[in-house]
Amino acid sequence: MGVLFLFNCLPLFANCVTELEASKQNVSTDGRASRVDANDSSTCRAINTQRAQHYFWGEGGLVADIDTSYHFAKQALTQQRWPYELMLLRSAYVLKGLDSSLSLDEALRRFQREISSNDSLRQDKALAMLNQLSKFLPRVTWQGNTLYHDIERKQSEILPLSAAVGVRSSGGQLQVLALNQSGMPSLYWGREVRLVSKKQDSPIFRRYPSSASKGIEDVRQQLWKAPVSMPGSGVLVSRFIRQDGRPFQSQCTATLISAQWLLSAAHCLSTPEGDGRLQSLEYIADPLSHSPHNLSVQVAAAWQHHLHRVSDQQSGNVTRYSGSDIALLKLAQPIATSKSVELAGLAPNNIWIDSLGFPNDKPLYTLWASRCRASEWGEGSVNLASVYALDCFSFAGQSGAAITQYINDRAQIVGVLSSRIFNDSVNRPVFAALNVAIIKQIEGLIAGRDTSLFVAVPIEPTLRSPLRAEVVGS
Repeated sequence: MGVLFLFNCLPLFANCVTELEASKQNVSTDGRASRVDANDSSTCRAINTQRAQHYFWGEGGLVADIDTSYHFAKQALTQQRWPYELMLLRSAYVLKGLDSSLSLDEALRRFQREISSNDSLRQDKALAMLNQLSKFLPRVTWQGNTLYHDIERKQSEILPLSAAVGVRSSGGQLQVLALNQSGMPSLYWGREVRLVSKKQDSPIFRRYPSSASKGIEDVRQQLWKAPVSMPGSGVLVSRFIRQDGRPFQSQCTATLISAQWLLSAAHCLSTPEGDGRLQSLEYIADPLSHSPHNLSVQVAAAWQHHLHRVSDQQSGNVTRYSGSDIALLKLAQPIATSKSVELAGLAPNNIWIDSLGFPNDKPLYTLWASRCRASEWGEGSVNLASVYALDCFSFAGQSGAAITQYINDRAQIVGVLSSRIFNDSVNRPVFAALNVAIIKQIEGLIAGRDTSLFVAVPIEPTLRSPLRAEVVGS
């Protein structure tokens, strides 16, 4: 609605720009030497408010630019009062060093207040804004893994992760903005803080499960834009005809690993009972565009791990069921992509993983990110993936999501989200961890070579009955 409003108000926006440019030069639009207050118009204020947000996020075909965003935000002020819609964005401008109407500590407290609220939407919006802000701030590293709360560097804290951005203090010194042990953004001082020259896009600010948690936590965080550094994810819609003739439809997550190939879960290719016939597979490539019907591509062929059996789930054989829960799908038409996706084994001594999925318990086609700890549940073999359990919640629809780790500053796919194991004492999602042999078979299938690990799954569209002519009247 906001974008439509902007398009409908383009003539008004042009008038606002004319007035703004004139006001910069202290000259009115009729040539008289008096300052024009463009903010007298409530319409101009609304347009400038929206324009500030669009430039910050890079929406509506605009390139994200925080300096331009701040320019429009300043034009939206009324007697130096900030519009409600820009209150949190004001804190982002302060952290970037563009605005000094708040202290750094107060700007950060406003983000902390949103994240510590009991409103998940407020939390996710604040985290999303911090991640977008981090694209305009330099990545930093420091000596060791210890940071300090005070400039004298006496009150120390060891952070769980080292990803952070730099913020300039009022004295011009470089401080570190990172998540603390409780998952709250905080400002620190470090020793030998220096800029990272290589540009990175991995999200920094996200929800983490508590280290003291017993069981699993729902740390899913809504994203309104997919991270550039992560593989492209979309919705896989599977349609079946059961043995009794009734239709059945399921929804999973699938990941684009090349222009024409998807990685997902094998159980997405069958009904929960294992009966019926697979009619069609449809991949919705960019659900966040809000035009899913224009971006859907049919799957031409499908393969699944040859050991995958529905009966293993029913009998409780988690290692074989989830260790074989891997599927490869070939699209009928390629999708343009500039991302280079790499498959890899789990990094040693790194228990943190990430995933993006489209869960069924959330609004349709909304993207949710999870950062979780992984621990081995069942050891696999050469051709059967080891199964790892997670300490975070997942729901139907996330099945098939790629499990990724940041290895050498790149998001690499290390597994596929499978199912959830539960009984009286356990309730945890699990994933199939890729190994060298499985990766080799996947790459061979994509290259057109024969594979002994994956078998084709027939897709049998229902044939329409031929049209018959009827005689009307006599």
